[in-house]
Amino acid sequence: MTDGSLARQRDLDRTIAGDLDRLVAMRHEIHREPELSGAEHATTARVEAAFAGLDVRTRRGPGGVGLVVDAGPPGPRVALRADLDALALDEAVDVPFRSCVPGVMHACGHDVHTAALVGAARALIAACPERPFRFLFQHAEEATPGGALELIADGAMEDVRAIVMLHCDPTRALGRVGVQAGPVTASSDAFTVTLRGRGGHGARPHETQDLVLALAQAIQQVHLAFDRSFDDRSPHVVSVGTVHAGRTSHNVIPDRATFGGTIRTVDARTRDGVEAVFRRALGGVAAAWGVEYDLEIRRGAPPVLNDATVAEAIRMAATDALGAEAVELLGPPSMGAEDFGWYLAHAPGALFRLGVGVGAPLHSAAFQADDQSVLLGARVLARAAVRLGA
Repeated sequence: MTDGSLARQRDLDRTIAGDLDRLVAMRHEIHREPELSGAEHATTARVEAAFAGLDVRTRRGPGGVGLVVDAGPPGPRVALRADLDALALDEAVDVPFRSCVPGVMHACGHDVHTAALVGAARALIAACPERPFRFLFQHAEEATPGGALELIADGAMEDVRAIVMLHCDPTRALGRVGVQAGPVTASSDAFTVTLRGRGGHGARPHETQDLVLALAQAIQQVHLAFDRSFDDRSPHVVSVGTVHAGRTSHNVIPDRATFGGTIRTVDARTRDGVEAVFRRALGGVAAAWGVEYDLEIRRGAPPVLNDATVAEAIRMAATDALGAEAVELLGPPSMGAEDFGWYLAHAPGALFRLGVGVGAPLHSAAFQADDQSVLLGARVLARAAVRLGA
């Protein structure tokens, strides 16, 4: 490492440390006033205000939510991305900055992601004015298919040569970083199956095609076929989350029944083979019961596959910022989804997980992150951007 790079790291740290009170206050404001996917107007405005007076070019995303910030001269640039939206949950933790919005809270750490990226961005603008960077504050990450597609369609990935994001991790101690090349999260596709047949009186099921029993068998056969059709060395999971049959009468066998859920995979071959497996299982049930079926599969976010070069830059940046003992491998991929995967179709990139203190899981009403996560995340993001932009 050259003296110049050491000096630049000191400049980055100095700016982030000087901004810390402001960044933590921003995190608290965003946490106190969370906004759901597609409605992040106040959050976007807060982020935009953090760049007022700086030598940057900003533009809001579609519908006035989300923000793209360009810094430095024109040309290929490194991008850093955070997400803005909250979840539909009542917060269960009594902190001074507890959510003031009934039924909405930051249960996935997006308030930390946003404040950390603001800190990294302000430091990079001050320390590296000669380098081109882009900072993406994305709306609607929790929606399907996700706000990433809208920002990309609006030009957010033009001239981007590498992209990085952090994600809070309540399974790791504060300040621990997990990163590695390869699959990090799964794809998430939604499915709906509709069965149709002859209904009738509950006293005479022999005169019907008993869609409730057909539905039960269809759910079982889909699970069995899915589990036995793909290589167990490639993670995959199907989960049924909704089941609907009948209306209000206990003595009526319905003529229509549906069930739906999600399909999660980490490789393209498995993902592309899902429909054939579903149709084979459903076709057998339909033939056995003499019913008809419809299958709809709606593709959501693709898997996040970390690029090896970008992941290594993050590992080195985290080592510089936090020490080699703080950096760990991620381990097996999460079967959760993250729409960061859409960006990786346009440029190499990587997601790293930042320990925020071991506690309640993500998407839990009791989730909470330590304020120091903002400082630590900003330091790793800024260093990774410098390494990738060298």
